[in-house]
This record gives sequence, structure tokens and C-alpha cells, in this order.
Amino acid sequence: MFLNRMDQQMEAAWTYLARGQKSEAQKCFAVSTSRINGDFVYFIFHHLRQRGMEVMMAPYFAGAQLAHFAEQKVVHTVFGPPGLLLFNVQRVVLQIDFGRRIFEWVDMKTVLSKWGIDKDQLVDACMLAGTEYCLTYPYLTPGNPQKQPTKLNFDAAIGIIKQAPLINWMQTFPNEEMKNEHVDGYCICKVLVQSSPVLHTSTCVVRPLGGTGVQNGSGNQVPKDFRNIMGEELPSSIYYLMVQGVLSHKLPQAFARGEWVDKSHPLVDTQEFRNLLIDLNDYREKSINLVVKHLHSSFARNPIVCKTFWEQPPGKAHLPQGAPPSAQPNVIRPSAEAVKGLPWKISAEAVQAEMKRQEVEKVDMKFCLQWHANEFNTDGQLYKDITRTGDEKPTFTKDKESLSALTHFMLLEHLELIADDGGMTVIGNALTDSPKHLTEPCLIALELMKFGVLNGEPLETGQPDRPFPPQMEYPQQPVGSDQKSLFLLTRVMSLVPMRLKVDMWNADVNFDLAAFHALVRILKRALRQLTEASLASILMEDLSLVKLLPPGFLCASPASRDHLQTHALLPTFMLPRACMGIVANFFLTYTGDPADFHKDLAERFPCCQQPTPDLQQAFLFWEDVRRCVESMCEAGLDCADLAEDMRLAGRMLLERQKVLNFFPEPSNLRGDESARVKGVVREN
Repeated sequence: MFLNRMDQQMEAAWTYLARGQKSEAQKCFAVSTSRINGDFVYFIFHHLRQRGMEVMMAPYFAGAQLAHFAEQKVVHTVFGPPGLLLFNVQRVVLQIDFGRRIFEWVDMKTVLSKWGIDKDQLVDACMLAGTEYCLTYPYLTPGNPQKQPTKLNFDAAIGIIKQAPLINWMQTFPNEEMKNEHVDGYCICKVLVQSSPVLHTSTCVVRPLGGTGVQNGSGNQVPKDFRNIMGEELPSSIYYLMVQGVLSHKLPQAFARGEWVDKSHPLVDTQEFRNLLIDLNDYREKSINLVVKHLHSSFARNPIVCKTFWEQPPGKAHLPQGAPPSAQPNVIRPSAEAVKGLPWKISAEAVQAEMKRQEVEKVDMKFCLQWHANEFNTDGQLYKDITRTGDEKPTFTKDKESLSALTHFMLLEHLELIADDGGMTVIGNALTDSPKHLTEPCLIALELMKFGVLNGEPLETGQPDRPFPPQMEYPQQPVGSDQKSLFLLTRVMSLVPMRLKVDMWNADVNFDLAAFHALVRILKRALRQLTEASLASILMEDLSLVKLLPPGFLCASPASRDHLQTHALLPTFMLPRACMGIVANFFLTYTGDPADFHKDLAERFPCCQQPTPDLQQAFLFWEDVRRCVESMCEAGLDCADLAEDMRLAGRMLLERQKVLNFFPEPSNLRGDESARVKGVVREN
């Protein structure tokens, strides 16, 4: 916990990058951003299920759950970090080398014997060394304990604990404030290690682990103020949906703790990021309300405080709640009545008939938009059902296609792509005509536009007293039209995925796109949580309906035959990479011989499988977003400034295409794009 703060590491990374020191920059990026974050673990969960693996999501901590599984002989061996020993796992496999057919492992008895300590002393020594829940004991760090050290002496922690129990060392802090801060963290950490709740295999109930380790001849006692650390106990239905991967941890955490904490620091901290993080509370509130109406009324009475990373002091993210809700500016007040929803009536026969009419094989966002538009225009049965008066609930035939259709319709409704009276909205109408494979990225573009962050303006630093690294030479407002067009083109095109080889991104990193994609990341996360909540709201009426879901119902992994399609039953809103925008920037700023462009493109981006057709796809996506914006303008939406900026940017793109003789080729297009491309070329 005394390591350099994340923002300092990222600032150093960008500075190294500006100087051309890519290796040093990569090290700083690695320190400041965890690649195994909560979002990615969620995607891995569904990927493994799609591949036929048995996977479950621990309701609280994976370490405690694995300790219980090992104790109950549910698993033969546990693989993971050595810290699992603290949860009383007796043996942990640390590393497997499949090529050499060997593995490395650590054994509790051997560790304790080597150091000449018992299990409780091991736990205390590790806490003194520092964890994500408690601070490092100040006298273990070289030099002044107030300064940030570069090294930790773990042997010293062992030596200290051998001399006296942890409680004795708690009396030796330089001041009372530091003492209280450390003692609080140590107490919380010990409770989490000894009593974390797990899903018990014998009873299928989530309750504290207990019994791991023995103190003074008796089992560990769960403290009376346990809920101050872990929060309220949740209904079994919530735990069940978590274990099955329907709900990620954020919504249950909000109900349990009464707080929604966004503690992830972005790669680039901008004012736009901070504003969007707060603006997205509207979607978070909808997600909360979709679930709370199925819970005990006590959950609706508890406000949920929204906290951001800039409001979290270092080391305090996991500690008990601070200020009361009345003192917090951003508070969600759950309401079981706030989200009424349209009374959708989805039958298997109607779904199959519509799939036949549209000549498609899968229920997805495009399918539902087209279905609703057709029913609205023809006054069909689907539209008649949702415009009936009365307090009816949504119903559906118990099959996966009908479940998928209902979840999609609820999501579109909560995103205001379908009006609350069942009619069509301007944005929903524009999105209806997007190609099937571009519907999701186009939705993201329109959502960014809705929140006012899709434009060509330079982004502003999140902290006025901490400007962007000067070595990046990032432009400040106001900028010329060419720079605005360049930003707008690369940002929009960056929303389309690229086909990449199984390799690291060994090309340039773009500062503006890194900042822009921080916005995209939190938006997609909010949309994914809204999708989860819509699905959970349906399933909580009858939990046996979970069996309708196929193994990879939220698997975001690209299909082998088409990188723009997934195995998922529902929208996954996979975390983006800015690769396409970086390649587009290379195209738009290329100054070499036009005859060498394709060769230089392949050499500059060796990790891209097919950069040429992917770039052509990005051009088509740009035109589709531009079509949507123009369509919304014509329908009376206030987006004339963006439409004009896109017109100027489109002119820049066309000029570059002419110079490099680079246009979409019919052989690289999909069936629903050919007519559109001819129209674009004819118009230009």
C-alpha cells in the first residue's frame, strides 16, 4: 500500500512513451493497470462455460471458497497464488509447465516449519507486510515510513512476529491517527481471512466459512459487527444468480454495502470521464430498481451512495462506509415502483414467425428493433399488447429465444430506444437500419452522443492542477477543423473491433484514444449491468428459468467464422481496444508514397491479421454512424453541430481515400452492405 499511486505511474508511462522509450512505458502501464480486472474475469467466466468447463462465481472471495472446496474434497488440488494459504488451503499449485510436464507447489506445513512459526503467526506476518485490506507496518519499510519505499523486507515481518504477537506491535506507532488506520485494517483483514462467507456444499447456503484454523482450542468466532465489513446478508436468489454468472458483483455489492464504488483509475484522467461516471448513475439506478422490486422491502429503504475513485483516499476502498447518505451528493434511492416497464407478450410462435419473416437464425438487437418497427408501422399484435392499459407484467413462452427477445426488448426500452408508450424513438429508428454486425458498436456511438462525449474536441484534464504530460504535446482547445476531424474519425472508427493475432499490441499507443476509450469502457460496463439486471428481473420471477440459458449466454468471445459475431444469447458489451482507431490514424496521417501504403500498413501493425479489410470495414461503420446522426437531425433531434462536424470529417476521409486509392472492395463486404457502399460512393 506504500507503492507509488496509480496516477503517478500512468503519468510516467505516457512520458516514457512520448520520449520513444516503449519498454519503460510498458512496465509502468503494467504496474498501473491490472489486466486481470473484474470485467475481464467476468468475460473469462462465460468464455470457459462456452467451452464446456464447469465454472462458478464465488459469492464473496475465491480464496475462501477454494478453501471450503478443498476441505470438502470437491476439488483435488487448488491452483493460484501462495496467499491462498492464509485461507487455510494446505497446498497450492503455483505454476504448471505443460511442455516440461512439471509443476511448482507450496505446502503449508513446509512453510511453517521453515520459518519456525504457526499458522496464526503466518497470517499476522503477512498482514504486517501489507495486503489490499491493510497497510504495511511502517517500520518494515526502509527510511522514513511517511515516504514511498521501493522495497519490502518480508523476513523482518517474520522476525517481528516471532518476538511478540501482533497486538503488542500495535502500540508502537508514531501517532494515534496512524495507529487507528492500521489497526482497523488489520482487524478487517483477519475477519476476511477467517470468516469470509462461502457457498457451503452440504447445505447450499451462503454463510461465513468459520472453522478454518483453531485459536485457543476453539473455532474462530464471527464478530458481532460482521455486517459492517461484509454488508447485509443477501437473499438466496441473488447468490444463486451470482454463482450462475447472471449477475456480476457490482449490483449485489451495492445492495449489501449500501454503496456503489467506482474505484478504477482510468488510463487518462479527464474531466469528461469524471462527468460521464456521474451521469451514468441514471443507468445504475435503473439496474438497481429492476432487481430491488423482487427483494424484501427493506432493501428499497436503504439508500445507495455512489463513490468515485477521486473520492477514495488511498487504501480506503474496502474499509467500512464513511459519511452518511445525507452528506453524499450522489445517492441512489431504490424504488420498487420506479421501473414499471411495458407489458411485453412474447410467444415462441411469434418469435419463429418473425425470424422467418426477417430470414434470420438468431434473436439479437437488430432483430428486435426490426420486429418492433414492423409491428409499430402495421399496428401488429406485439405493439397492441404493449399499449394495453392495466398493470400487466411481461410474459413469455419458456424457451431461450423468447427469453432472449424479452430481455432485449427490456434493454431497448430502458435505453429509450423504444418509447415508454410503446412507440418508436428517433434514436431507435435510426439504429434500426444499421447492419446486423455493426448494431452494437453503432449503439455505443449513439449512447456516447447522447451523453455529449462523441465529438472532435480535445479532452480536458480531470485535475486542473495536474495537466497532461507535456511530452505528449496534446492539443488544447480551441483547435482547427482538421484536428477536430482527425479526432472524430479515429474515435468513431475505434469502436469497431479488429482481428488480432495471438500477440501483444506491439504498435503505437495513442493518448487521445486511450482517454476516449476510458469513456467507452465505463459506458459499456453500465450497459452490461443494465442487461444483467433486465435478465435477472425476469429470472427472479421463477429461478428455474435459469435452465433455459445456454452455457455461453454472455460469452463475448468472437465466433471463429466472424470476429464481429459472438456465441452470446444477449448483448455482451465486450471491453474495447482502440486498435482500429490507431490504424485509422495511421491511414489519415500517412505521408509516404501511396504505392507503398499497404506494405507499410502491414509492417507497422504486425499483430493485425487483416488490417486492409478491417480498415475498409471501419470506413463503412463511419458512414453508418454518420447516416444515423443525419437521420436524427432530420427528425428534429438537436445534433446539428455534430452532423456538421461529421460532414467535414467525412470530406477529410474521402480526400485521403482518393490520395491513397483506398476504398471498400465488394469482395470484403457482407450481404447487407453492398447496396449501402454503392450509395456512399455514388453520393461522394
